[in-house]
Amino acid sequence: MGLDIHDRRVQILCLCITAVLIVLAYLVLDPFLRAEEPKTPEISTEELKGSATVTVYVVGAVKNPGVYEIPVGSHWYDAVKAAGDVLPYADMTAVNMAEPVKESMKIYIPLDPYQHDPAALGLVNINTAGTKELETLPGVGKVTAEKILSWREEHGHFEAKEDLMKVPSISEGKYKKLADKITL
Repeated sequence: MGLDIHDRRVQILCLCITAVLIVLAYLVLDPFLRAEEPKTPEISTEELKGSATVTVYVVGAVKNPGVYEIPVGSHWYDAVKAAGDVLPYADMTAVNMAEPVKESMKIYIPLDPYQHDPAALGLVNINTAGTKELETLPGVGKVTAEKILSWREEHGHFEAKEDLMKVPSISEGKYKKLADKITL
């Protein structure tokens, strides 16, 4: 008889646990089950004429793809700028940035993964870099960056990466640390 009471308690405990799990599952999943797809509002031509903006969808090789509202009369260039500009490996020869945009237009900037842009590889061009860019190099602070710029102003562009060692305070050891992070 003691065994029957124990079995009964186990059954009741299992039923309670099952009920709690069902309630929790309902509470967790209910928002997902009730979610509806957002309805896109229909826009009449008359509303568009009175509107000062157009909505465009910018995707592809841009920093922040998405939907943007830009002024009426804008061009692809403006839409791409709104999306944070192009990525270093964007194929800009395939698009006409001067093309005017239209309402609900999709603007696709194609990728060119084979394009060799030094900035895309994380390289710093020692012939064109400013102080801030030079400071991203290992062992190069503000003072060394300014020395590089001064040397460049006095002597012109570097003709070889190794010419960087002609700059005061760039030793062979320091050069070796940054040689694979620079380009001409």
